[in-house]
Amino acid sequence: MKKIVLFLMLTCAGTTLLHAQKNELSYSRQNNTFSLSLNNQDGNMSLTVKGDVRLTDDDKGVQQISPQGYIEYRNKNQLLNISADRNGTLIYAINGTKKTNPATEDQPLIEECVKIMIANGVDAGNRVKRIFAKSGSAGVLNETARFKSDYVKEIYLSYLLQNEKLSKDEMIALLNKTDQYLTSDYYKAELLDGVMTSFLNNEATANAYLKTVSNLKSDYYQYTTIKKLLNALQDEKQFDQVLAIVANMKSDYYQSEVLKTLLNAHTISDTKFSNVMKIATNMNSDYYKSEIISSLLTNKTISKDRYSQTIAAMQGMKSDYYQSVILTQLIDQNVKDESEWSKLIEYAGSINSESYQSEVLMKIARTMPKGESLKKELANAAKKIHSDYYYGKVKRMLDE
Repeated sequence: MKKIVLFLMLTCAGTTLLHAQKNELSYSRQNNTFSLSLNNQDGNMSLTVKGDVRLTDDDKGVQQISPQGYIEYRNKNQLLNISADRNGTLIYAINGTKKTNPATEDQPLIEECVKIMIANGVDAGNRVKRIFAKSGSAGVLNETARFKSDYVKEIYLSYLLQNEKLSKDEMIALLNKTDQYLTSDYYKAELLDGVMTSFLNNEATANAYLKTVSNLKSDYYQYTTIKKLLNALQDEKQFDQVLAIVANMKSDYYQSEVLKTLLNAHTISDTKFSNVMKIATNMNSDYYKSEIISSLLTNKTISKDRYSQTIAAMQGMKSDYYQSVILTQLIDQNVKDESEWSKLIEYAGSINSESYQSEVLMKIARTMPKGESLKKELANAAKKIHSDYYYGKVKRMLDE
């Protein structure tokens, strides 16, 4: 059975609270033991399932229970307990009376219990296989639509998306309807994670897959899903689609985490550089903006246009420190054009901190090509430094 998480600890928007005001519901899997606990608010009904349970093919009874497992169901004055002995024989305790062969009058209570277990995901893995074998994807989707729990729906949908018998068109249609079936980003992300690689291998399915990622409302789940697929991206178009998703994220942190991984895994063309730089420019945090620009600048084959874009991206920075960090990275022997050196000198001269300003001007002085024109520009920029100490450091560098 699919790994189950403890809902109450993970989210207040998930399946656990779908019946808020009516039911209390929790699932867990610990030490390979499945647990389900369901209680309605007025205390008239409760269900506890421990261990793995296999239902009968007609969905009206219990076929098997794992060792030490049991089912305990109470509805008003009716009490049902089902367990198994050492040989796997099922033992029923109905209103205190034990039996191995329930009577006909016991069947409605058992079927009522089974119906609630099905609605809450018990034996979902086996049931979805039976339904698919009998009625195909349409049958599974019809069954999925009747459930209220995203947790249960995700089990059924995951089976469909991972099943090789589905056609490409069926997979695309199912992905396009993910929002219709699931309300929780957590379960949407779980679903996407299970089918990631196969969907990226085909353009049509990749488009549907990445569109579903873009529809996630949570930056966190977009980030966790995207970060896992970055190394599997097939072409420039998929790269651009991911960048479009990242551009719409609200969190600078998650944007920077995705972009750093993306930049480490892929060669950066001029177009990619420009698109990533646009995202960095729109970040609010100077820290994260600096991180992304610095990652971009680790590529030393930076064209003239890239220098201009970097300078433009720095315009909105408020931090003198991060401005100086970026400028220091830009200053190297790859700057061939004298006009680019002039821009670097001009921008360095606009740094408010005289300490950072002097450090950047000194690096420019050490690195720029020899020539009276650039030397004069740098000297004029240094004159704006009011501190004798910092001005003296730059002046001495120029006089050497």
